Order: sequence, then structure tokens, then C-alpha cells
Amino acid sequence: MSTQINKMSIVFSDRFRYTLVVSSYKERIFLKHSLIRFSAVVLTIAFVFALTGCGSGSNSFTWFVDSIPANLDPQVASASADVIACENLYSGLVRKDPSGKYEPALCERWEKSSDGLTYTFYLKDGLTYTAAKGNATDYAITAEDFVFAFRRLFRAETNSPYAVEFAALENSAAVLAGQMPESALGVTASGPLTLVFHLSSADDNFLEKLTLPGAMPCDEEFFNSTRGTYGLNASSTLSSGSFYIYNWTASGLFLRRAPSGSLIDSLRLVQNTNSAGQSAAELIANEKCSAAPDDTAAPTTLTSLSYSDTTWSLLFNCSSVFASTELRQALASAAQGAAEVPDGGLYAAANGLVPDGLTVDGMNYRDTAGDVTPAAVDARALYLTARQTLTTSDFNKVSLMVPAGSGVTSAAEEINGVWQKEFSLFFSVEEVDEETFAKRLAEGDYTIALAPISAEGGSVYNMLNQFTAAGGGLTGYADSLYATQLQASTQATGSSRCRLLGDCERQLLSDAVAVPLFAQQKRLLIAPDIRNLIFAPFGPVLDLTYTTKNDVKETLKSHRPILLAGAFWTTAFLYRRFFREKNVVFIHKTQFFAACAASKPQNCFQSHAVISWGPSRRA
Repeated sequence: MSTQINKMSIVFSDRFRYTLVVSSYKERIFLKHSLIRFSAVVLTIAFVFALTGCGSGSNSFTWFVDSIPANLDPQVASASADVIACENLYSGLVRKDPSGKYEPALCERWEKSSDGLTYTFYLKDGLTYTAAKGNATDYAITAEDFVFAFRRLFRAETNSPYAVEFAALENSAAVLAGQMPESALGVTASGPLTLVFHLSSADDNFLEKLTLPGAMPCDEEFFNSTRGTYGLNASSTLSSGSFYIYNWTASGLFLRRAPSGSLIDSLRLVQNTNSAGQSAAELIANEKCSAAPDDTAAPTTLTSLSYSDTTWSLLFNCSSVFASTELRQALASAAQGAAEVPDGGLYAAANGLVPDGLTVDGMNYRDTAGDVTPAAVDARALYLTARQTLTTSDFNKVSLMVPAGSGVTSAAEEINGVWQKEFSLFFSVEEVDEETFAKRLAEGDYTIALAPISAEGGSVYNMLNQFTAAGGGLTGYADSLYATQLQASTQATGSSRCRLLGDCERQLLSDAVAVPLFAQQKRLLIAPDIRNLIFAPFGPVLDLTYTTKNDVKETLKSHRPILLAGAFWTTAFLYRRFFREKNVVFIHKTQFFAACAASKPQNCFQSHAVISWGPSRRA
């Protein structure tokens, strides 16, 4: 049964306001406040004032690391977490802004000679280092600090991973080898605020290299005072950047800087200990972190940056039956023809062992090094040649090891099936957990593995060096030509260096030590309120110098005039509409009762009628 309700607003002369609701169904009269709507508006305005008037608090940024930073010595730091910490804790001569342009950091300006062999930097005056908790120090930042830092790079006992990047400095190789004194290195101070670099050959990427942790200043007096603990704890670390160490514990590294508008003023480098089962998108949505690498292809509305830093490759242990180059080449050729890219959008066909996008001295490595794909071979003929020196029993313990849950097991089974078909070789596919996989790979406890090979630090050299005895001997491969060329690349620059590295990669693939199959696609997901984050997977680079966080409170505060104007006009509109309703009558409350009694008193005063009122706020 339908019910029609007619409304008539009644305003008493002493400011009592009600709405008379007449129901034809039960013939009841309900009186209720019309100013409920005004109360809502008032509360809304109060909310806007309260929210926009609040302080923004800490603009924090949380980044999950695989391990807590352990070494903040910038001339030594190489682990991913250590490098990220150093990038934000220290400033060097120059820094990249969000647009990718170089701008002065600790220097006011610089000059470059016409032949590109001399760089002169003029430092800012009055700069000092900052100690833990933001405490000021008397240690001034001078040109001599950069001289000492670079001399440390080329001390053999430092074993700095950054020495190779500055091979163009005058006499660098001789100083590193101990054949010349440190004073012969092409870095000098012409006064406390003037620093000069002398290069033996032009390096077009020299400014880029000056943003690396290894190029950060180091005060010699403070360094000596730490007695071998420089950068290993908060008290033995000084900051030259915008952030300083606030706390450094087993729970994480916490950096801070003075609050300034919407700039990030707190950086938390911690491990994901309580939300390990959540995806990158979920972690960000649940405010567990501010940005996170994602290796899924799930749709997202978050800002994302795509990249690939890992190549899944077949690795043959050269210390096993696969010491035979012909055998490796035969199996590699068959595998490349059989391997299909796994479904799901996470993988793409690999163009080489080194992922696309890596640069060497500012040059795109893949474009400069050229195609490294091995020439086609007769797999069957190579296999028959290899079998002349092998027996069936030599293959008894061969297995193809893959990490469980990686999504490549099906591809491994396809490859194994082709080997059975083409060569009558019956290997097993062995799935092991990730920890066991990594341990056995490092110890050489495998015969064949389908493994992820990553470009740690974005270095092509480091990626290829894993296949030398000095670099870890990943596959037990030992070739003097390979080692010689790789070492020669450390003394070259630009396109010459790219070509030497390309020759090494080409040899590695031609000898079928590693067989690149799939490039793993990744992306960085970023919280929607984060802006101007400088990120590069190769390095890695996570620079928050310019990063801002525009949270809700800050957004409302910045739009406060608009919000208040909107609230005012909404209130005015409702107020005017209230008084312009056609059924509004203005009577005294005593007249209301009289009118009811004179007309239909039963509608007003029967026992089942519901009447309620209260005074409104005076206008």
C-alpha cells in the first residue's frame, strides 16, 4: 500500500521552526527540525576549518630493503640498500634534478676545458658536515675533502667498486697499482674552495659519474678519528647532504631533514617483516610503504615505471660434464629454439645476457655494443662430436635446477623435453626453494640451472665479471681471453669500453656458458601522493632530494579559500530556499494549537500523534 506524504514548513515567530508532515496513511502529524540541513552545513564548515588548520606532520617516505644498510662509507658502499642510503645522506659536486639536468650541489659552478680534459669546480663557502640527530659540526666541507675521497678510491686496500668508473683520471691505473704516489692522481685542490680534475682522455659522462657515492667528499681528519669504523655506525658518519642520520638500528635506517613545505623530510629504510604476503600495490594501498618494485602484470591505477634488470638464462656448470664447449653449444642451440616466453606478461624474449636499457659511460650499451647473438650451429653434429669423449654414465647425475614459484618451471620442462627428443638425454627438472637455489648456485652445486642473472648496480662490467674466478666463478668458466678483455674494459671509456664489454658478452654466449632466454619485466609502483621521485633501477638510484608528498591535509590547506567559498554559497543557497518554500507560514506557536483545534483536532491531539520540537539557533 503506497503512502503519500505532504510537507508544510511552519516557522514560529519566536524562532521555533518545524516541518509539519501529514500522512494520509495513519493520519499522524510529525514535527521535525528543518534546520538539520543547516546543522550539517555548519558541521561541514567546522570540519573544513579543523582539517585545513591542522599541521601536516612528518612527510615520511618508506622503502623496503632486502637487508638493513650496513656500510655508509660512500667510497665502499655497493649493496643496494647502502647505495640508496648514501645517495640521500651525501651530496657531491653536482646532482641531477627531476628533469635529468645537472645542477650544482656543493659547488656554485664549474668550468670544462675546450678539450674536455680539465674540470674546475668552485665550492660553496661556509658548508659543514652534519652529525647524527642533525647536530652541527665544525668540520668544513672543502676541496681537500674531495681530493682525499678520490685518493681513497684508488687505494688497493679500499677495494672500491667506483675506481673503474674514474679510470679516465690522470695516472689512475698507476696509482691503483702502487706504481705512483697518491699525489700523482689527477685530482687537486687550488685553495680550500677550488677543485680541479685532470683527465688523460675525455669522458663525456664525467658529470654523471660525479653523482655516484664514490665521488662524495670525505674529511680526512674525521676519517682517521673513526679508527677503521668510518660509515659503520651513526657516530662515525657525517652527512654532507640534505638528510642526516636520525636513528640506525637493527630495525632500520632512519634519515631526516628539516621540514620544508611538502618536501619529504623523513626516509625510512626498513625490511618488510609483517606484510610479506602482500603485493606491491597492496603495500602502497595499506600505507606500508611509499613505493615498491612490482613483478606482476596486474592492472593498476598507480604511477608506474617499467624496466628490466634481470635475464633468465640457462647456466652450464663448466666444472662438470659440461666442460665440453661442443656439448654446451649443442644443448644451447636446441634450448633456444624450444623455449617459449612464459605467459602472464612478466617476461619477454631476451636480446642478450645484459638487459636492455643499461648504459656505459652515458651510452646505451646494447646500441653501442651491437648484436651479441651467436652464429647458428648444427646442434646434432656438435652433440655427436662431444659424445666421442663421453659415456652415458657421465650424464647420470645431470639435472636442470629451477627456483620454485618463479614461473619458469614449464619452460624448463619444455627445454628438457626437446633435449630428450633431439639427443635422447633424459635429465630431471629439479625444483628447489629460492634460498636453497641461491646457495647451491653460489657453491657451484648444480649441473644445469635456469637462473636469474641480475645487473647489480646497473653495471655491465659487474654482470659479466660474475663469470670470472675473481668475480665469483658463477659457472666455473675459465678463459684467459675473456678475463683479459674484461680487465681491459676497466681502462677504457665511452664506445671503446662498450665494444670491449660487448666482445666479452659475445664470447660468453658463443661458448654457451650462459644462454639468455627471457628478460624479466618489472616496474616501480609509486603512491599517488608522491611527486618528483628520482628513480633508476640501475645503480640503484632512489633520490628524495626533490621529492614531495601532497597528502590530503596539505591539499585541503592549499585549497582552503575555494572550500570555504563553496561552503558559504551552499549555506546561502539552502537558507534562501528554506524561506522561499511555497508552503511556509509564519505563526506563533499558540496560534498553531488553536488552528489545529479549530479545524481537525483529532489530527493534532490524538494519543497516537507524535509531536517534538526544540529551539533553533538564533540567526
